[in-house]
Amino acid sequence: MFAGEAPRSAIAKQIRKAVLMAAIILAVVLPFDYLLAGVLFREPGHTYSATLTIVITLLVAPPFSFFLIRQGARLEAAQAQLAEERARRLFEVESARDAAEAATRVKSEFLANMSHEIRTPLNGVLGMAQALESRPIDSEAREMVATIRESGSNLMSILNDVLDLSKIEAGRLDIAPVDTSVLHALRQVHALFLPTAQEKNVSFLLSSDVPETEVLRLDPVRVRQCVLNLVSNAVKFTREGQVEIKLSVSPADADRTLVTIEVTDTGIGMDDRTCARLFEAFSQADASTTRKFGGTGLGLAISRRLARMMGGDIVVYSRPGEGSVFVLTFLADAPIPIPIPVSTTSPRPDASKAMRLRGARVLLTDDNAINRQVVRLFLQPQGAVITEASNGREALGALSRDDFDLVLLDVHMPVMDGLETIRRIRQSDAAWRGLPVIALTADAMAGDRERLLAIGMSGYVSKPIDRAQLLAAIAAFLGGDAAQASDVPARDAAGFDLGGILADLDRLAG
Repeated sequence: MFAGEAPRSAIAKQIRKAVLMAAIILAVVLPFDYLLAGVLFREPGHTYSATLTIVITLLVAPPFSFFLIRQGARLEAAQAQLAEERARRLFEVESARDAAEAATRVKSEFLANMSHEIRTPLNGVLGMAQALESRPIDSEAREMVATIRESGSNLMSILNDVLDLSKIEAGRLDIAPVDTSVLHALRQVHALFLPTAQEKNVSFLLSSDVPETEVLRLDPVRVRQCVLNLVSNAVKFTREGQVEIKLSVSPADADRTLVTIEVTDTGIGMDDRTCARLFEAFSQADASTTRKFGGTGLGLAISRRLARMMGGDIVVYSRPGEGSVFVLTFLADAPIPIPIPVSTTSPRPDASKAMRLRGARVLLTDDNAINRQVVRLFLQPQGAVITEASNGREALGALSRDDFDLVLLDVHMPVMDGLETIRRIRQSDAAWRGLPVIALTADAMAGDRERLLAIGMSGYVSKPIDRAQLLAAIAAFLGGDAAQASDVPARDAAGFDLGGILADLDRLAG
């Protein structure tokens, strides 16, 4: 029997409907029967009788009517059940969607908190190491400091990889194209890994059929991040032989160019099974790979997703013992022509005016004493006059009492946080409402920088604070040459400006 069959009252109602329908059928059939048998086709001497018609109608019409009504009721019940099932399924899908969105929000909040909690103590570790490294120490101590910085950078690499993966999964990582030379970016990567390859007696080549003067519109940071991951793995897993980077371009359509970068090595290679799961997050060839070579298994997963966001992909061809070929492709737009204004001033500041922060009055606001100590060790040797505050209320009081040239402001503080502080600074009628304020924060999730700039921050430096990055941010507002202020060589022996890719190296797991 049908699962939704009506109770007895419904059956009685259906019987009444069947009787009514039979009566209607009989009322319709009798006139037609009389018209046909009694008028049109009447035989001579034959008297018309409706008895047979009535008997047949009463025998056939009620059960047939009841059958139709019964089937209609069952069909209605089935449709009602289907509608109910559909509503239930729709509710389950919406509930699952809401749960997934809630899980994504919780994960993002967890990662943001994790990032903040890890970056804050790590700022003290790396900051003190940078400050100590800039002082005259013996070679053994300098080697220890270098180890501290390298270990801290590796931890930052893991943290940044996890954050990048979260941003991509949440759709909150944007591609920011600019006009640049692809070959120049590859030369920087080549110069960066050349010493490591030479130490292993591995030949490291760069070949291209693209002139260095050819400019395309692409995101150099993300392209460099992808190539850094590929080249790092190639050098890491190659014991002997060579590693080569090949660059080529071809027209994709009328306005875009397909850029192809091949990274070839003669390393340990991989089988098909390993290649199939190579681009999965947290995946390595096997457990021994992690123990022997290190890494989190996130680099290639992130690189492939970045390549696909740029309209391309990363594929791999490999055989065990014969090496591997990784092919990175992405789309680049034609550069946007920008007229270059004629300037009568010198393009670079005079060396005698290099920004040394001598006499610069800086208000440093952070509730963490170690963070304040790190910044003070970075700026005081440059001649800055530091005034410290542990929360926003103290900072506003200091601004009311003294004159300052710059404010360094933490975001998360007790009593009054950085967000409320910058709001009050910008809404003030005092002369210091227009002071440059640089946010020093452990917030490093997607959108944090834009959010802080939108509420009035002049600049943004994430923790752990890099000494050169901090000085460059200050130089942007106080003027001068931050490269000279940092006392760190801006160019390597090959003549390449490596400052632009130092931050990207933090994303690369050892």
